[in-house]
Amino acid sequence: MFLNLRSPTGHLSNYETFKRWLSYLVELPVTRRSSEYNPDLKVALYRGRFKLITHGAIYSFGDLYSNFRKSFERLRWEDQKIESCLILGLGLGSIPDMLVTRFKKKIRFAAVDIDEVVIQLAMEYVLRPKKIDIEIHTADASAFIQWHHGRYDMICSDVFVGDRIPSGLQTEEALWCMKEMLRPNGLLLYNRLSRFDPDIDASLKFRDEVFLKVFPEGGYIDVDGNWMFVSRLSAFK
Repeated sequence: MFLNLRSPTGHLSNYETFKRWLSYLVELPVTRRSSEYNPDLKVALYRGRFKLITHGAIYSFGDLYSNFRKSFERLRWEDQKIESCLILGLGLGSIPDMLVTRFKKKIRFAAVDIDEVVIQLAMEYVLRPKKIDIEIHTADASAFIQWHHGRYDMICSDVFVGDRIPSGLQTEEALWCMKEMLRPNGLLLYNRLSRFDPDIDASLKFRDEVFLKVFPEGGYIDVDGNWMFVSRLSAFK
């Protein structure tokens, strides 16, 4: 059984408000869909936030998507000029959601996701209800960074297929493309799994053989099971 949390007018009814309250006690299924890229996409409501689950992994969870939230909490915002942000891997829109609603930032967003169904879910459950203005590109992120000529103050890379980052986004060439898309003093945040020894070994190899060659001032921040690789460590506390 799935929940329809909104009335035809788009406003929350008393029943829907109760369901949001109940979600702090139990996880409530909302909808289940499939796509060419994700045969099983599940949206659930938990702790008042929409969660996107697929391939056994959580792809979005509002401001409880802790790897980016903790990175943003450590970012020295007062020293940065961030007016535009490109998101590689939209999910349900956790990154623009938390930047607007939790961190109160006024940023122009663009996002890339290969899955049209994921984009539809993000628009339906997060971006449109919260009136978050965002330019969305339906494309493979590896190909997108090769031809896109936009420039951004911040790029957030959060592309996973299950628990793996596509190989096309782990190359030195891909990182040079991202660097070219950054404005002067721009920041790259690049999310990687690092909970288990094989992931840690792969991330250390990525750091030494790929990332630091392109971003010699960079490194990673440990965010509880993930490492957030950043282009300038000095921009973070």
